[in-house]
Amino acid sequence: MPKARMSHEEVTNIRVRILDSALEIIIHEGFNNLSVRKVASRLGITATTIYRYYKNRDELNLMIRIRGFETLHDLLTHRAAARGGIEERLAAMVRAYVEFGLRNPSYYDLMFNLHTPKYLDYVGTDIEPLALEEKQIALRCYELFTDIINAFMPGVGARRDRFVLYQIIRFWSDLHGLVTLCNSRLFHEVLEDVDAFVEERTADVIRDIRHLKERIDAGEKLF
Repeated sequence: MPKARMSHEEVTNIRVRILDSALEIIIHEGFNNLSVRKVASRLGITATTIYRYYKNRDELNLMIRIRGFETLHDLLTHRAAARGGIEERLAAMVRAYVEFGLRNPSYYDLMFNLHTPKYLDYVGTDIEPLALEEKQIALRCYELFTDIINAFMPGVGARRDRFVLYQIIRFWSDLHGLVTLCNSRLFHEVLEDVDAFVEERTADVIRDIRHLKERIDAGEKLF
């Protein structure tokens, strides 16, 4: 009697289990120690089974990144949609970014910290199209912030665009440092109430963004 065809839910579950196992190996052993056979061994299945879903470790790496950025993008858009004005949407996204990083430390490390292959490493290879897809999904998250900053930033031109880029990277670096230092538990070595500090610093970033908008609304020439 032929084996029953797996449901979409069953296939999705297997794919997720494979990616989660691969992510665990990358986090604890490094990308260079990731292999399809090692993932199969951890899951108690054959490598052939994994090859039905993913071609190689590079596809595993990219699919993990895609899953992470899709999850981040969904969270950012969901939180922003629940707010009305520009400032409220931006504040909601800032908090969502921090929340994502703290609740998904392994994904955050792979997406933003670990030295694993990214788009430029795959240019000219067979997997370049998938790498480009991953990069485009990642940029969609970035564009959510640029779209809002651009919405209250007057003017046009190269100087204005450089100023916008600088501000976004400045705020991003603050948030990234906050998430990374918290996830590394370094904050826990020197602070009694880490959660309160994270909340305070997140609020600081939001206030800095609002102050920037206030200066612009007041007519101050910033670039």
